[in-house]
Amino acid sequence: KFVRSISRFTRKLDRNFIVMTQDGLQLLVKANATETASTAPSRTYMKAIDGVLINGLNFRAPAAGEDDIKTDPTIRKQLLQLAQIGKSRGLKIWVADFAPNEQIAKEVATLNKLNGFIPFASNNSDNIFDKMPNFPARPINENPKNVTGLKVAHNFLYLTDSSGYDSQEDFVFALNGTNFDAVITDVFHRGRRPFTKRNVQGFKFKKIGARRLVLARMNIGHAESFRYYWKPGWRQGNPPYIGSPTATDPDKYYVQYWYQAWQDTITGKPKSYVYGIFKQGFDGVLIDGIDAYKFFEAG
Repeated sequence: KFVRSISRFTRKLDRNFIVMTQDGLQLLVKANATETASTAPSRTYMKAIDGVLINGLNFRAPAAGEDDIKTDPTIRKQLLQLAQIGKSRGLKIWVADFAPNEQIAKEVATLNKLNGFIPFASNNSDNIFDKMPNFPARPINENPKNVTGLKVAHNFLYLTDSSGYDSQEDFVFALNGTNFDAVITDVFHRGRRPFTKRNVQGFKFKKIGARRLVLARMNIGHAESFRYYWKPGWRQGNPPYIGSPTATDPDKYYVQYWYQAWQDTITGKPKSYVYGIFKQGFDGVLIDGIDAYKFFEAG
């Protein structure tokens, strides 16, 4: 319902505004009321979104003390089945796989293209996307044409941490030196100041001059203490929807996302997070934090 409310609000602002989710594939199906242990496609939910980005479908950064980067076969099979349900109903499926070398990057491209998914090979670890990929040297299925919608995007760049660039203009210049059809960035440069509308507009042009899509990543399942909405005195339990910090990042807190006050922070209001993304000139939003529901369901 939360994701659908974001979709309804943004499409009133711009009917072509793109809404994608990161992970949360289990939400593409729901329990069948007539059959035990049976599921059916969640059509209403899928109509609210345009696509899903899967992080680590085939390869993931290794856990501490481990070398294996292949995604567990059982998990991969489950994700593939769910992704195909979404794809069969018109959703675009993007995949960001970990690729520490050129050979794995080639496998990433091959495996995802076999399934009709749009691949991105990244050698960033710890789910931090802070640098351009080393391989392949050029975007997969490089495309000289203007890209005005997801259906004609053949590749994408995931670069949400701009801390390696001194200024917003440096970041614009770096993106302009690439020919990716779509780019996913953060709303804020180095987590501090929002990108200006002029610079967001600058993101939208490939090296060859053609138009591309630019999406902003927004987390709705966690509250982050470095974000603009965080107020002095906030901590776990204050306000009541702020939960415990995550195990991997003490500045990121689980948030009880069903609270209306939190949802108002994200959408539906002129001062909401997603309205700011729209006003900055982004073509759409990538909604992160969807899998936070698993934390609460696990008790």
